[in-house]
Amino acid sequence: MPESIGSKRRTLPAGVVCDKCNNYFARKVEQPVLNHSWMRNLRAWHRVPNKKGTYPSMVGRIAGSEIKVNWRRGEDGRPLIATENKNDSSELDRVITAGFEQPLIFTIEDNPPPKEMSRFLCKMALEAVAEIFCQVPGQMDRLIDEPFFNSIRDYARHGMNFKEWPYSMRRVFPVDTLMRHPETDEWVQAGFGCCLFMNRRQETLFAFVFYGVEFVVNVGGPSIAGYQEWLRIHNDISPLVERLGCRLVVEGEDKSKPYYLHGSFNSKIGLDFDKMHGYHQFRSYPADV
Repeated sequence: MPESIGSKRRTLPAGVVCDKCNNYFARKVEQPVLNHSWMRNLRAWHRVPNKKGTYPSMVGRIAGSEIKVNWRRGEDGRPLIATENKNDSSELDRVITAGFEQPLIFTIEDNPPPKEMSRFLCKMALEAVAEIFCQVPGQMDRLIDEPFFNSIRDYARHGMNFKEWPYSMRRVFPVDTLMRHPETDEWVQAGFGCCLFMNRRQETLFAFVFYGVEFVVNVGGPSIAGYQEWLRIHNDISPLVERLGCRLVVEGEDKSKPYYLHGSFNSKIGLDFDKMHGYHQFRSYPADV
């Protein structure tokens, strides 16, 4: 998972991805999603620092206009407001002088850009597989040479070998849900995570959750039918919540109170290499299956 969403642990060792490819993915695959208002505003609201340790600003607009404005908290805690386009700054000054008779509107909507998000997911999925392979001596060459990964690799890089790479998207817990920190045992914001798992079709599925929104993509090909089947079999549980031994609860009857993820996450996140049954047995499924 990119460091720009706050990921410090789930990163690949140096040398697994060359600098040229890493820079390409950062610019062409990650940035279109990171800069989209959905993720940008979530990261800004929850104070998620980027790789350089700085915080993104929330993006909104002046009510009744298409003028985009951004908001961030300064080092002294005071709000800093500016326009995205410097040429619109005089209009913002007018709104401020008038006492915000035209309010500034900031929203967080679960509407990531579909094409860009699918490439973003495929990139993370392939690197999650690499995270496992690089732990076993000599297996990185297998990952590179295995034809099974050609489709997802080409789609993540260029997005042109298929019209689309469908993914599942649903909200599995509210955005303000809390969970126990695995080391301190304190209640903290449930932010993001990912895992790999398999279904009865022997498909490898990659799941990613970001502040309660769960995404799942098929590593083997552009079809999500196998995951939809998995959901029916498992009564719509989340591979990143109930499957790992947790449950979502709200304390008391007051639904305005925060939600909590209770449990131990006692199942191992990821996919053990010796349980993968060999990628030569896997099948890729066409988009209409």
